[in-house]
Amino acid sequence: MMKSFRVLSALTALTLAATTQAAVIINPTNISTTEGGSTVQYQVVLDSAPDGGETVTVTPSSGDVTEGTVSAAINFTDANWETPQYITVTPGASGDGNDGDVAYAITNAVTSNLGGGAYDGETAPDVNANNANIGGIAVIIVDPSSIFVTEGGAAQTITVSVGPDTLPTDDISFDVTTVSGEATATPGTPFTVTLTAGNGYSVTFDITANDDALIDGDQAFTFTTSAATSTDLGFDGLNPADINGVALDDDVAPSVGAGATSLPTLSQWSQLLLLILLAGFGMRAVQRRKT
Repeated sequence: MMKSFRVLSALTALTLAATTQAAVIINPTNISTTEGGSTVQYQVVLDSAPDGGETVTVTPSSGDVTEGTVSAAINFTDANWETPQYITVTPGASGDGNDGDVAYAITNAVTSNLGGGAYDGETAPDVNANNANIGGIAVIIVDPSSIFVTEGGAAQTITVSVGPDTLPTDDISFDVTTVSGEATATPGTPFTVTLTAGNGYSVTFDITANDDALIDGDQAFTFTTSAATSTDLGFDGLNPADINGVALDDDVAPSVGAGATSLPTLSQWSQLLLLILLAGFGMRAVQRRKT
């Protein structure tokens, strides 16, 4: 009886592993843009292979095209499902007055060309976007404030400036800090950003992903800004946007042996059939043991 129970338990565990739900992974699910500023991106990848012959399409749609538009749909198959693809978000332009910061959602519809395929009927998370207003107000712009950088890859340049409609009457300064070991700013952190008439109230600095030898996956990080100080009361106390980023891992796990093969991905109908067969086999084994 105990042996039959162990067999049935093992078969049940195998069945549960085989019927694991496929998922579309979105990273990050919160992004920030600035009116008329740089484009930003978010990453899309699948957590398991589609069925053979299945094409999984992820179609983004902006909830407010006046504040942000999105790039075209992307496709995944069993040949590229592990390779992240990116959706680009282009912020709306300024010129609409002081309409304040506007939040909106980007939906990501998932479709499959294969009825009953691994991703048939699956869904993906929305991306929450915020487009910062720069029109008609005193504002300190951090652009871009949502970034991707790759270990061992190029730096991302960040531009800090004041809004076009209101110029300060004196210098502005604020601090930038981070507690993350995933990325480094060119001046080192903490450092102070100072905007003056001499630099046209605009400065730049670079952020680079720290290159390590760890297979630790993509890692999020944040550079935090303090409230600004200035004798110009219109800018004093303003808190520029934090910089949220993802450091993309460039280290790869060793490949499996030449003779090794990966487990196939089962369609939902195949999963159901396997569950029924294994359950029946387990019950028959128990009944034979009893007799």
